[in-house]
Amino acid sequence: MSWNHRILVTEDNNGDIYFQIHEVFYNGDGTPNGYTMNPITIGSDDIKGLTWTVNKIKECLKKPILWGDNKFPQEYLKT
Repeated sequence: MSWNHRILVTEDNNGDIYFQIHEVFYNGDGTPNGYTMNPITIGSDDIKGLTWTVNKIKECLKKPILWGDNKFPQEYLKT
């Protein structure tokens, strides 16, 4: 199983949307199959670790946004 950081969007009962970064997990064929309940936090015991995390966050900004909740793993397409 592999994982990476991805932006997930959720929609509340009022139709408002909210974007957060989560760790997303993938099947062997590369299909997203789950994600962390809580969005990521940034922390490390050294600057090298923080740099790695920040770089991975930058990478996720270039990938399609995924829906969270019951629409996961559909891509979010702004209408």
